Amino acid sequence: MDSECLSFLPRICVALADPRQSPPDDTSLEKLLDWFKDLPNQRNVNGEGLLQQQPCLLEFISSVCKCKDTDHAILSFTLKLTGLLAATEQGFSLLEEEGLLACAFKRGGWCAPDLWHEPSVRSGWLQGLLHTLNHRKALEFVRENGLIKVLLHLQNDPSLFVSSLANEVLVNILNFMTSSKMSNSSDAVGSAQCPLGPDWVSVSSEIIRAGVEALGSKKHPQVIQGLKLLSLVLSQCGEPIRSMLWKDVLVPLEVLINGGSGLLTLPLMTVLQAAVRTPLLSQSDCKVKELMEAMLGAGNGKDCFQCAALIVTLEKCPEELKRKAINIILLPLRCLSTQLQDIEKELEIVVKKQLSQKSSCISLLLQSLSGITELAHTKYPFEDIPQVTCSVMLLLRICSGHRPSFSLPSIVSTQLIGCCKVQRCGLDTLDALSVYNENLDLRHEVFGVLLEYLQNPDSHATVLKKALQAAVRWVGVCSPFPDLLQFISRDLFPALEKRTCDLRWEVRDSTLEFITQMTAALRGNTGYAEVLHTSSMFSILLSSLADVEGYVRASAVGAVGEAVTSLVQQTELLPEEVLTQMMAILSQDTEGFPRRAVVKAFTSWLKGTHPLPALDQSLSAVLSLGGNDLDWEVKIHTLELADVLMERTLTYCPYATQISSSPDETRLTQALRKLKDLGLLDLLLNSLFDCDRPVCEKACSLLLKLRTLAVDIDRSDVVLDVCGNRWGDEVGSRYLNKPQAERSLCVINGAKESCEKMDSDLLSIREISLPDVVRLLDLDSMQRTLILSRDHVVNSPRSLMEDILLSVQQTEENIVDCY
Repeated sequence: MDSECLSFLPRICVALADPRQSPPDDTSLEKLLDWFKDLPNQRNVNGEGLLQQQPCLLEFISSVCKCKDTDHAILSFTLKLTGLLAATEQGFSLLEEEGLLACAFKRGGWCAPDLWHEPSVRSGWLQGLLHTLNHRKALEFVRENGLIKVLLHLQNDPSLFVSSLANEVLVNILNFMTSSKMSNSSDAVGSAQCPLGPDWVSVSSEIIRAGVEALGSKKHPQVIQGLKLLSLVLSQCGEPIRSMLWKDVLVPLEVLINGGSGLLTLPLMTVLQAAVRTPLLSQSDCKVKELMEAMLGAGNGKDCFQCAALIVTLEKCPEELKRKAINIILLPLRCLSTQLQDIEKELEIVVKKQLSQKSSCISLLLQSLSGITELAHTKYPFEDIPQVTCSVMLLLRICSGHRPSFSLPSIVSTQLIGCCKVQRCGLDTLDALSVYNENLDLRHEVFGVLLEYLQNPDSHATVLKKALQAAVRWVGVCSPFPDLLQFISRDLFPALEKRTCDLRWEVRDSTLEFITQMTAALRGNTGYAEVLHTSSMFSILLSSLADVEGYVRASAVGAVGEAVTSLVQQTELLPEEVLTQMMAILSQDTEGFPRRAVVKAFTSWLKGTHPLPALDQSLSAVLSLGGNDLDWEVKIHTLELADVLMERTLTYCPYATQISSSPDETRLTQALRKLKDLGLLDLLLNSLFDCDRPVCEKACSLLLKLRTLAVDIDRSDVVLDVCGNRWGDEVGSRYLNKPQAERSLCVINGAKESCEKMDSDLLSIREISLPDVVRLLDLDSMQRTLILSRDHVVNSPRSLMEDILLSVQQTEENIVDCY
C-alpha cells in the first residue's frame, strides 16, 4: 500500500465500525486482510510502524470490541486484523498498552459475548491468535491469560473448521516453545542444551495430557481430534516435545490399533505415516514399526488393505514391512488364481470370505488393483512380475465371461462378469504393468485380452476407452518386435473398423483417438505406414470425416492428419482427396472442433521435415478461412500456423537462407512478398484488432517479430492494400489521422515517393508499405496492454477500499467486485 492508499484507512475504519452501515461481503474483508499481512513490518522514514502512522486502527479495534451491536463478520475481521498487527513486538506492545489485546482475545473482552456462538467469530479469534504467535511476548500472553484451556475446549468444537484451527494453534504453541524465538538473553529455552522452564513445562504437559485423554475418550469425535493433534505434532514439532508426546500416547495408540475400528483406520495411519518420517522410526522403544505391523493385522480385510496401500507409498518404510504390505495387496488376485505363497492362513481365510460376499468382493479387488497400479507407476521390483500380470489378465478374462480351469464361488462369478468398475481398474493396471521389460514375453497374451474387449459387443464405452489406452501403451513398448505388425493388420485393424461404425459416438471417438495415438507412436515405422495405407483403414478414416457427430469428425481429422504424416515420410505425397475434404470441413463445418482440428493438421504437416508442394496451394485459403472464422480458437490455431509458416519461409524456404544479423535484403524481400501473397500479413493485421484478446495478443507478438526484419527493406518492396481489409479501417481511424503520421508515412503511387506533408485526407490512403505500417502501429504499447489481464486495474488496494466504501452505503446498484 502506498501513501495514497493508506489515506483511505481512516474512512474505511469509520465505515466498518459503524453498526448502522451494511458490512461488505466476506471476500472483500479477506482480501483487505491479505493487503495488511505485509504492512506491520514496514516502517516509514522516521522508523514508525503502521499503528503509529495510523492510530485510526487502534480506535477501530476498540470501537468494534466495545460495540454491543457489532456485526459478527466485522468482529471476526477485527480479531484477525488485531492478530496481524500484534505479529511484531512493537505492534504487540502498543496494543497491549491500550488494553486492546485483552479486549480482543480474553473471554468477556467484547461487549457482544453472544457472538461467540457464531463459528466465524470463533474462527476469527483463533486465526487472530495464530497470527500473534510470532514472538515470546505473544506466547506469554496466551499462558498468563489461561487461553490454553479455551484452545483445548475449541479442539472439540462442533465446527470442523474451528476444531482444526484450534489444533493448529496448539501445535504452533508447542512448536514455538522449542524454537530459537523462545530464547531469552543467554537462555535457550526448549533447546537441546537447556530444558523447558517450569512454566512452559506445565503448558506443554497440559496440552499433551489433553491429547492423551482424547485418545482414551469413548467419544469418537474427540478421538479423531486427538489423532489429528498427534499427527500435526509429529509433522511440525521438534524435540523434546515430539518424544514427550509419543511416550505418553504409545499405550492408548496400541489400544486403538488393537481395537480394530474401521472408522479410525485412516487417521491412525496418518499418525503412523508422520511417525515414520521422524527419528522415532529408528528408536526401538518407540515401536513405530510394530504399530504399523499391528495395523496390517488388525480389523477386517478392508482396513487391512487400506493400511497396506498407505504403507507401500512411504519413502522410509522398512523393506520387510513393505513386502508384507505388498503381499496383502496381491492376496485377492492370488486367491482368484490359486497362487498362494507365504500367506498367513488366517488372513487368507478372511480374504476368501470377503471375496465370497457381494458387499465386499468388488471393493476388495479394486483396492488390490489400485495398489498394484500405484506400485507399477514407481516401477517397484515385484518378486515375480509376470505372475502378477497373469493374475490381472485372468481377472479381466473372468470379468468378460471366461471360465477358469479351477472352480470359483458362484457369487464371485456373478459379481465379476460384466463389472465395469473392475474392468476399468484392471485395464488401468494392465496399462501400468507395461513398464516392466519382463512382461514383454507376455505380449501375445496381453494383446489377446485387449482384443477380447475390443471385439466384445457388450463392452461398455468407458471400458473400451480404457482398453484402447492400454493398447496404445503396449503397442509402443512392443514396437521393436516384428510380430506386432502382423497382430495390427490381421487382428487389430478389423476390430477397429467395426468400432468406427459403432452406434455410440463415444466409441467411434475413442477409436479414432487411438488410431491417431498409435500412428504417432509408430511414426517412422515403414512397415506400419505401409500396412495403414494398403489396408482399408485409411479409407475408413476418410469416411469418418463426414460423421454426424462433431467430436468424432474432429478426431477423424486428427487421425487422417497423422496418417498423412506417416505417408508423406514414405512418398512425399499429399493425397488430393485429403486436401479437398479438409478444406470442405474448414469452410463448411458448422461446429468449431473439426475446424480447429483441420488447422492443427495443416500446422503439423508444415512442421514436417519433408517438403509438400501441394500444401502451398492451400495455405492461402487456410489462412483466409481460419482468420475469418467465428471461433476464436480456430483463429488462434491459424495464427500458430502463420507462426510456423513465417519461420519456414524466412529461415528455410528456397527464397531465403537463414537470416543472419545482416541478412541479404533481396532474399528477405522475396520471402516477405511470399508471405504477403499468401495473405499472412493481412491475417496478422486483421487479427491485431480482433474482438478476442488472445487473438490480438498472438498477432501482436508475430508482428513484433516481423518488425525487426521489415526495417531492413525498402518501403516500395512490400506494399499492402489498405482498402478491402478490416485492418485498413482500424489503422486509418486510430493512427493515420494523427499528426505524427504526417512525418512517418510514405504513400506509394506506383513508384517510390517521399511525402514531407500530406495535404489530402489521410483516410483516403489506399496503399502503405510494410515498414511504415509496423512503425506506425505502437506495437510495444499494444502488447503491454494486451498482456495485462482485465482485473489488473481493479485488483489493487485502492480499488478494493473504494469498493468497500461503496458497498457499506446500502445502495443496491453498488456491487462489490474486489477482483
